[in-house]
Amino acid sequence: MHQTTRLIGLSSPVLAALTLVGCSVRTIPETPATTSLESMRGADFGTQVAQYVVAQEALAADDFSGAQTALTSLTAIADSTVFPLAEAAASASDIATMRVEFKPLSEFLAAMDLPTGFARAYCPMYDGGSNWVQTDGPVRNPYYGNIMLTCGVVDGAPGAHMDHGPRHGGRVFMAPDSFHHIEGAYPEAGVFRLYATDNYREPVDITLWMGRVVLEEEYDPDTDEFIEVTSFPLLPSPDGAYLEAEVGELSVPAEFITKLQLVEDYPEDRFDFIFSEYSTTAPVADAAVSPPPGAPGSLPLAERIRPRIPEATSDLVADIFARNEEIRTLVAEGGFTEIFIPALQSKELALELHNRADTLSVRDRNDVRIAVRSLVRAAWLLDWYGDLGNKQQVSDAYDILNEAVIEIDRVYSDTNVR
Repeated sequence: MHQTTRLIGLSSPVLAALTLVGCSVRTIPETPATTSLESMRGADFGTQVAQYVVAQEALAADDFSGAQTALTSLTAIADSTVFPLAEAAASASDIATMRVEFKPLSEFLAAMDLPTGFARAYCPMYDGGSNWVQTDGPVRNPYYGNIMLTCGVVDGAPGAHMDHGPRHGGRVFMAPDSFHHIEGAYPEAGVFRLYATDNYREPVDITLWMGRVVLEEEYDPDTDEFIEVTSFPLLPSPDGAYLEAEVGELSVPAEFITKLQLVEDYPEDRFDFIFSEYSTTAPVADAAVSPPPGAPGSLPLAERIRPRIPEATSDLVADIFARNEEIRTLVAEGGFTEIFIPALQSKELALELHNRADTLSVRDRNDVRIAVRSLVRAAWLLDWYGDLGNKQQVSDAYDILNEAVIEIDRVYSDTNVR
């Protein structure tokens, strides 16, 4: 799922990893069977986990010395199973090696029944997927630190984290901390409201949050930054239920750039809300109404994403082109959280095209496979950025995908491959 340090500007090795796996996965893999706490000797389990989390926080902060000290302290109180795992991590000579050795310790602890206040978290990118334990709250990734601090998802209430449904008729995005859900609503002309819920979709008091709504900004090529021209402060409601900005008599369609600072001294996060109509809260469906006989149940997400693979290669190319147009429309309309389905479908179609490229000339085959790699990377980025609701990042990722589709279309327009 559906998040701080952005992926834009990452080193090429990190970006290369995105060609195979994305950061905004929507489920956490099942952990190994829970281990009995009765087998543990040494300090009580809660004390060991608390000391482990000191190391986890240090690694998330790129503090090698602090992590080493914390892990050494853990070895002093560890039971016979935790001790060798903690010792291996504590003995690492550098932070990269420590993170490698930190994974076995983390996987073991993540498989346990955790004490209150601690949560299991998962990053799909590090070493093919890695768990860790942290305090229950925003993601703090110990494997990547500041380069991708919020890459991953916290194992919250079942199904809650993946619930992006609006509560107030607006649009919902995932904050980059992978914990807060941000909903923007435009209930009437001139009034923009912003609500927040946590990982369990419970309302959050946002009285201390700081932010503003930007209606107009201009690009400055000298600084490579956008300069705000027209903006309005977001002010908390008396009960802290939402932030509100009075933006003047602005009719729909309307577009709002929202810049939020969730924690003091943390960088601002940007969310782009586009409204084609005023926000209204949908009426609750009548639970007594039954679906018609024979109606199919809702499809699992994996089935909704998996596209039909055409037999004819020309149809395969046409389907990729169609997904590209669907994504283009969603970007224009601000349907960022809906992008992941056509994006991941285009990825699956492109990978199939990669498998069929052997029938092309050497030059065309290379061009197609390079384009497929770019498309796959862009699809993962769209999946990730779509949840975050940052139009700039979504648009940048779409540009990569669109260029790849144009190149694929060029190659197959010049051939008669079926």
